[in-house]
Amino acid sequence: MELNVSEMRYTVISKGLELRSIELECLRLGAANIRVAPAIRQVFCDLEPQAAQLLSQIPGVVVKPIKEVKAEQVTATAPAASLSQLFYELRAAVEPPLTGTGLTVAVLDSGIKKTHKCFDGIKVVHEANFSGAQDTSDHFDHGTGVASLIAGGRHAEGEEAGVSPGAYLMNIKVIDDEGVGTDESVILGIEEVCNLAQAARLRGLFHTEALYPNLMNLSFGGDDDGDADNPIRAACRQASLEYGIDVLAAAGNTGPKISSVMLPASEPEVIAVGAIESEVFHIWERSARGPTKAGDTKPDFVSWGTNLNVASAKGDDEYTVKSGTSFSAPIVSGLTGLIWETGRRIYGDDWYLRWRDIKSFAPFLCLKPEDAPLKKDNAYGYGLPAMGSIIGSLGGGNSSGMMTSELTTGVMGIGLIGMMVSLIGGTRYVS
Repeated sequence: MELNVSEMRYTVISKGLELRSIELECLRLGAANIRVAPAIRQVFCDLEPQAAQLLSQIPGVVVKPIKEVKAEQVTATAPAASLSQLFYELRAAVEPPLTGTGLTVAVLDSGIKKTHKCFDGIKVVHEANFSGAQDTSDHFDHGTGVASLIAGGRHAEGEEAGVSPGAYLMNIKVIDDEGVGTDESVILGIEEVCNLAQAARLRGLFHTEALYPNLMNLSFGGDDDGDADNPIRAACRQASLEYGIDVLAAAGNTGPKISSVMLPASEPEVIAVGAIESEVFHIWERSARGPTKAGDTKPDFVSWGTNLNVASAKGDDEYTVKSGTSFSAPIVSGLTGLIWETGRRIYGDDWYLRWRDIKSFAPFLCLKPEDAPLKKDNAYGYGLPAMGSIIGSLGGGNSSGMMTSELTTGVMGIGLIGMMVSLIGGTRYVS
C-alpha cells in the first residue's frame, strides 16, 4: 500500500503503554501499514503528521519519524594490509590453538554472500531479510567483508582468515542493495536477534551453541541526534540490558571533527569502535570523534581499519581492499570468540564475558600511542584491546614507546587475554 502524500512513516515507542493499546490508538487516528516489534516494544505505522502529533500526546508513548541509516566504506588504493598472519599468530600462541569456537555473531548489514569460500558453506547458520531487497545476499558488497573479518577462512598459516574462524554467523539483512536502511529495518533486525536469543534460552541451549546469538555487529550509522529515546538507540539498549546481547557498532567515517560519532555507536550501551591506521598505530583521520551530542566520551575502543583485505561479494573467490570503521568494528567482534574460548579453558564451559564488563578494566587492558591521553578519550577511547603483541609486527617490528597502560610487552598478546579473563572473572551461564 502506498502512503498518501500527506502521510509519513513513524515509530511509536512504548514507555509504559501496552502494545495492544498503542495499536488501537494508532487505528483510531487512521494509521495504516501497522507493524509491531513486541520484543523491542515498538510499533511502526503510516500516519498523517497531525495524527502523529495527537498520538504523541498520549501518556506512555514516544512518537518518532522514521529516519535513514547508511553503510559506508572507502575503497582503498594502497596495498592490502593483511592481518590474517597476525591473527593466526595470536590464535596459535597457545596449544591447542584458539579459533573462536562457541561464538555466534549476528551481522546486521547489507547481507552476506554465504557461498564465498571463506564461509565454507556452513558458517552462516541463520538468515533473515528486513531490508526491502529481494534476497539476503550482499549486492552492496559490504556485509560480506564485515563477516569475513569476524569468522572468515580457517586457522592455517598463510590462510586468509578473520579473527575467529571457528565462530558462526547470522545474516540479518537490514541494509538494502544501495547501502541504505531505516530505523524500521534495523529495529526489526534487532527484534529478530532478540527473539532468537530468547528462543535459545527457552530451549535450554548454552550460549556456545550455533543458534544462540551472543553479539550483534552494526557497521552502519546515522546522524547522532543526542536523543535517548531515538528508536534505534532504545532497541540497542533493550538488546543489551534485557536480552544480554552485546552490541558493537562502527563509530563512523565522519572524523576528524568532534562530536561526529554516529548513531547507534553514540548509545552508551553500544560498544563504539573507531579505526586506527593499519600500517602505523595512529588514529585514522576519518575515524569519528566524540564527545557524543549527549556529552559521552566515545568511541570505546579502536582497531585496525585501513587498507584491509576482506572478502568481496563479487565472486566466491574474490577479495578486495577497503577502509573504514565498518571494518574495524568486526575485528573487535571477532576478538570476543578468542576471549571467551580462553575463559572457558580456565573456568569451564559455562563461562562468558561481556564487553560492557570489559570496559570496567579497559584502561589496564588496552594500548595507545604514547602521546594519547591515559584515560578514555574522544579519539582512541580506551585504545586497542588485547592484541597488543602483534602491533610490533604490523608496524615493522618496533612497538617500543607505544604503551600508556601499566602493561609491559611480556604480558601482551595472549597473555593479555588471559589477564582480561582473570581480572574480570566473567559470568556463569544461566539458562
